Amino acid sequence: MWETWVRSLGWEDPLEKEMATNSSILAWKIPWTEKPGRLQYHGVAKSWGDGPRVGMACALMPMCTVKLLRSPLSSSVLPAVITLLLCGQLLAVETGSEAAAGSCPKAPEIANGHVEYSVRYQCDKYYKLRAGNGVYTFNNKQWINKDIGLQLPECEEDVSCPEAPKIKNGYVEYSVRYQCKTYYKLRTDGDGVYTFNSKKQWINKNVGQQLPECEAVCGKPKHPVDQTQRIIGGSLDAKGSFPWQAKMVSHHNLISGATLINERWLLTTAKNLYLGHTSDKKAKDITPTLRLYVGKNQLVEVEKVVLHPDHSKVDIGLIKLRQKVPVNDKVMPICLPSKDYVAVDRVGYVSGWGRNENFNFTGHLKYVMLPVADQDKCVKHYEGNAAPKNKTATSPVGVQPILNENTFCVGLSKYQEDTCYGDAGSAFVVHDQEDDTWYAAGILSFDKSCAVAEYGVYVKVTSILDWVRKTIANN
Repeated sequence: MWETWVRSLGWEDPLEKEMATNSSILAWKIPWTEKPGRLQYHGVAKSWGDGPRVGMACALMPMCTVKLLRSPLSSSVLPAVITLLLCGQLLAVETGSEAAAGSCPKAPEIANGHVEYSVRYQCDKYYKLRAGNGVYTFNNKQWINKDIGLQLPECEEDVSCPEAPKIKNGYVEYSVRYQCKTYYKLRTDGDGVYTFNSKKQWINKNVGQQLPECEAVCGKPKHPVDQTQRIIGGSLDAKGSFPWQAKMVSHHNLISGATLINERWLLTTAKNLYLGHTSDKKAKDITPTLRLYVGKNQLVEVEKVVLHPDHSKVDIGLIKLRQKVPVNDKVMPICLPSKDYVAVDRVGYVSGWGRNENFNFTGHLKYVMLPVADQDKCVKHYEGNAAPKNKTATSPVGVQPILNENTFCVGLSKYQEDTCYGDAGSAFVVHDQEDDTWYAAGILSFDKSCAVAEYGVYVKVTSILDWVRKTIANN
């Protein structure tokens, strides 16, 4: 009867064990029976080969496959090493130098050549190798994998669909449910459940073979603004409450706003797009001059610009990105409204990088809470009279806004705060408490008030919805 020590850190087993002296390593005495060509332990036998045998834990864990790997090292150099793969766990077993001699079968030699030793690690059922192909070659006294080098592989759980048990006089019908990642939702007329039919097709009962799509969630910021917060001098958006806000920079480094309405399209004003350009420029001339940033100064590439066909009266334009932006807590589109949220005294929020009270551009996104104003009072403020024939230019800032049936006005906050130069293109957003969603009621067109004039002027989003949807569909 020989003895050997099987060492394993923290591995408990009902086998007879002894605590190694002055060590936290658990050790077991494992008896073995010497028979030619066989190793036997507790009645479990494994073929090994002729020559001296080594102690072996073949029956340490029932139902676990044991892989034995021989070391080509000479007994005069290092003890033989047996590597075991047990139920997806890799363990090393050192047997002692006296058992190593001749334990590895020696391959026949060839003229002008040499023997290269290699092993393959394999995982148990329902496990798979995390990296590499599992094949290691013994090179310069080291086991090397061509993909991951000296790093040993790990066995991780295989989450692929296991085969379902069969039943008598019946069959298995496979079904799957498609789900979207965080910040995305299914866009489909079905329920996302597909069944694998006899024709080897995945079928949904409502839409057939048509697969669902995952589209970006809109108007659901992770950290919505506190609507009861008092705002003095404007507040910094430290929490990311306005993930739809984009910053646009013209070729003359003039800053303005833009509003993300889906993963690839943004709304802004036509005047913003023409910043630094003469009125005879075309959209294709403007496109390459723009720099656009979303989220935390993430630069995105502009593919094209589309101006409203009547942009002298409807101050709006669309920007298409070359690639979809990944949606997350910092980048998320605002929802387009299905109803009109514009009503006098209705409170909304506007964010932007416009000029502050010192007339300097801010390096931080700020926001302000403002009320919808009476339209007639706004018209009189800027045009002297609500009657078309009696209108005159009376703007206190020397610049006239575009005022018509496509616009609405927003007043100052109770603390006399306002939007200013550079905020145009940003959205006036409102919170619908019924569906807990934020919607863009307007896009800021006239940002020249700066608390000198009494009203900011916005393009009403409901008045341009048809044009927006048609433009996106056609492009």
